[in-house]
Amino acid sequence: MKKAKKNYGRRSADAQDAKQTLQRKRPAGAEQLLLVLITLACLLPFLNKGYNVDDPLFIWTAKQICNHPLDFYGFTVNWYGTVSPMAEVTKNPPGVCYYLALAGALFGWSEYVLHSAMLIPSVVAVLGMFYLAQLLCSKPLLAALAGIVTPVFLVSATNVMCDITMLGLLVWAIFFWIRGIRTNRQRYFLFSALTITACSLTKYFGVALIPLLIAYALLQKRRLGLWMCYLLIPVTFLAGYQWMTHSFYGLGLLWDAALFASGFQSVGNQTFLSKGLITLAFTGGCLASVLFYTPLLWSRKGCLIGVALIILLLFALASVQKIGAVPTHDGDSVKWLFLLQAAVMIATGVSVITLALRDFLTFRNAESLLLLLWVAGTFIFAGFVNWVINARSILPMAPAAGILIMRRIDQHRNSGKRMNGLLWAAVPLIPSVCIATIISWSDYQWAGTSRAAAISITRSFENRKSTALWFAGHWGFQYYMEAGRGKAMDLADQAVMPGDIVIFPFNNTNIPINMSLFQQHSSLLQIYEVGPQQWLTTMHSLMGAGFYSHLVGPLPFVFGLKDPEKYYAFIVEQAYTIRYREQVQHNRSS
Repeated sequence: MKKAKKNYGRRSADAQDAKQTLQRKRPAGAEQLLLVLITLACLLPFLNKGYNVDDPLFIWTAKQICNHPLDFYGFTVNWYGTVSPMAEVTKNPPGVCYYLALAGALFGWSEYVLHSAMLIPSVVAVLGMFYLAQLLCSKPLLAALAGIVTPVFLVSATNVMCDITMLGLLVWAIFFWIRGIRTNRQRYFLFSALTITACSLTKYFGVALIPLLIAYALLQKRRLGLWMCYLLIPVTFLAGYQWMTHSFYGLGLLWDAALFASGFQSVGNQTFLSKGLITLAFTGGCLASVLFYTPLLWSRKGCLIGVALIILLLFALASVQKIGAVPTHDGDSVKWLFLLQAAVMIATGVSVITLALRDFLTFRNAESLLLLLWVAGTFIFAGFVNWVINARSILPMAPAAGILIMRRIDQHRNSGKRMNGLLWAAVPLIPSVCIATIISWSDYQWAGTSRAAAISITRSFENRKSTALWFAGHWGFQYYMEAGRGKAMDLADQAVMPGDIVIFPFNNTNIPINMSLFQQHSSLLQIYEVGPQQWLTTMHSLMGAGFYSHLVGPLPFVFGLKDPEKYYAFIVEQAYTIRYREQVQHNRSS
């Protein structure tokens, strides 16, 4: 028996020596290079994606910066149906716009140029996720990949908005801070403070890093220290930004964004429970990789509880009339496919929250508290602080989810078969990347319909130079219509003359016109149908998909047959003045 134990000990030592030999032979940076290559492989097919949703706001600001570098919001824009100062319209700081301005000034403003430029922030983000995961779990490559191959990361990385840049700065700020706390080297605190500043000036959510990192440091150090002084750097910069924007534009933009969010908490008159369920659905759908890791995360009993929760949710949701603004019934029939997707997403969202809570209850240390506060804080902000629930608000949770998955696997499958365990832990990444790519492709096609429709419409009426070409709706459609000869309608006070053409997109935003009243003065000229029928959509009110806003749909994406996008062209027959000031104000608050 002793000889057997001795041989077992020798085999264990030999296995450990073999592992160390493999690590020595592995080229330096091999995992990081693989991670970058996978990220680029996922994103390169989308370089020609049409500008979508809020992309135009960032591009217009970047063009303004090229002409007036310090007066970044010193122009007007028609975004809510009437012309307003850009400083009142946008609720994001201009950090990423300066980067886009550099890329646009050097290489032009085409989709290929700006999407290629945004590959760099994506790579910075994934490398930050890898190095942060190295500090918190034993499988940093898989942890980073589990956060990357999610619908929320890949779709966000194919836009030119500020979210991915903010995410990259966020994970690096946390990385530097943890290194500073562990080594007590002051340069890491300085790097973290500067990165927090850059993150906060890219998207205001970065301010949440300050209380998060204070909580981590206090639990780790058990006392205050010099590290607190470094956090005065971002506070000072943000105070200066508030003062500067107030002197430039008459309102401090940091405080204005906070007031804007708090002023919209009654949107849709949704209850606390309704918001909570929708936020869980967005969390589960956006972080779908957690669903595919379920068999490795939970015991058989835990998986059965999850299945029971899905069944319970399915019938509970079928008993209500609406989820958000979307009916759960189509006449007398229940929308079982839609409700099943909602139930699965909500259950997956519960799994994400449970992972963070279970990790904290298991380890009860500073790292587990950091991850719990990271996930819980993002969840609360996305569901109950931000003015709408959207996937972009869930995005900061992606790195934490990947790390929590691997920490749970480390705990749940602590065996000597490390290479087999590593390969087994990589298997769920295959369906994860497939579903995330399919969803990204659906969003890519939807963004392309706005560009294709605008080009087709402007070409159809290019010979009617004596009449105006008006349009309602915004997002990418506005960008491409204005690139032609289209003019955004001022719905507060817009005069249209006989012969004018007015375009109304069906699946768009800020179209508060009373169509029946408008049709008394015009007639339908043509309906443009753009794009193919799809079995998946990220934004459509009838389908219940609202990736960019839960006001459109309570789920981030929905599987189901969707018709091509429709654009209605009317020709004005009688002079008519559109005055919908009350409708515009109602539209901005509902």
